[in-house]
Amino acid sequence: MEFKSKTYSLAELYDISSGLSKKREEFGFGYPFLTFKEVFYNTFLPAKLEELANTTEKERIKCSIKAGDVFLTRTSEKLDELGLSSVALKDYPQATFNGFTKRLRPNKLCKEILLPEYAAFYFRSPRFRGQVTSFSSMTTRASLNNGMISKLTMDIPSLAIQKSIVEILLNLLKKEKNNRQTIQTLEEFSQSIFKHWFIDFKFPNEQGQPYKSSGGEMVESELGEIPKGWRAGTIDEIGSVVGGGTPSKKHEEYYTSNGISWITPKDLSNDKNIFIYKGAVDITELGLKKGSAQLLPKNTVLFSSRAPIGYIAIAGQDVTTNQGFKSVVPDKGFNNYFIYYLLKAKLPTIEAAAGGSTFKEISGKGLKEISIIIPLLEIVEKFKNVVEPLFLQINSLERENKKLEQLRDTLLPKLLSGEIEIPDELVVD
Repeated sequence: MEFKSKTYSLAELYDISSGLSKKREEFGFGYPFLTFKEVFYNTFLPAKLEELANTTEKERIKCSIKAGDVFLTRTSEKLDELGLSSVALKDYPQATFNGFTKRLRPNKLCKEILLPEYAAFYFRSPRFRGQVTSFSSMTTRASLNNGMISKLTMDIPSLAIQKSIVEILLNLLKKEKNNRQTIQTLEEFSQSIFKHWFIDFKFPNEQGQPYKSSGGEMVESELGEIPKGWRAGTIDEIGSVVGGGTPSKKHEEYYTSNGISWITPKDLSNDKNIFIYKGAVDITELGLKKGSAQLLPKNTVLFSSRAPIGYIAIAGQDVTTNQGFKSVVPDKGFNNYFIYYLLKAKLPTIEAAAGGSTFKEISGKGLKEISIIIPLLEIVEKFKNVVEPLFLQINSLERENKKLEQLRDTLLPKLLSGEIEIPDELVVD
């Protein structure tokens, strides 16, 4: 059965206000400050706001953050990234929020009829997101103003039904969070093994003891002391460095929603996973044929070469990229896990080698020539054997989280419509 709910405009429920625009030199000290990214990436505000800003008492009063406040991103380069929300479940003393978001502060009516947790899920649902994209304006950037926000609506069932829906969705969100914590632990452990073996040279010797600290022979090289049998080399000796390309935007037939994966640095900015399968848009076979993008095999290590330098991910399937990447296809006995962590470790060196006046960029030639220590292949293979099970688990958990996220997005409207029934034991007044 469909639950009875009433539709309210946001103007009936919230007071809308804008945040602070501060000069760059005003950040890094002072009081807690809610950033655009924290709103963009979180259904609920983080327990602690990491950024600090030098704010006045007047600003802290005007732009305060209290329990129940909803924050919407008011501007974006893309319509589908506009109006993303995050909800405060507690007061944040002395904190303020940034000018690229809007604050919706609940009024008396809102506090009586609406749970903040339900609001958080509703504002992230396709039902609400569809309204945002249809109401927003698009010039050079998509944007929302107070008038547009006021006209947006939400469907509010009884508090009992809200509690039931929230319980279901919070359980899914908790599972996602637990998965992310496990992923972080596995990734940090894998990275520590890489550092232990290939930077500290404490890989296991024939007796299973740390090589360097157990008296393993070290020799001089142009990159300093290295284990005997290892040598100095360059990145192009462990894989093929391949650039990307963008099919002409003048031809709609070059792009599709279900074709060949085409990745941009923006996709890695929005997706913090180690493995990537899809970007925001795909290209067609014709787009691949007519453009300069190249099809990269599964397990290629994607490396953003500009704007910014250093987003790194592993291709979970065959993909293409735009020209913002110089990707490394593993070769000559080297594997994606080793290359992934090597690029992370060499990032400061790569950034220092980048050129450009408007923005820094590392060329394909420049990346190929980055100096590295090349280990014995048998050690690289042993490293793969140790970390591959960890990466397979990471990949599995990341894919599970994608499915959980999609389930959360589609579940709320189905629960409200009665397409999926809420078990009676969950409906508690």
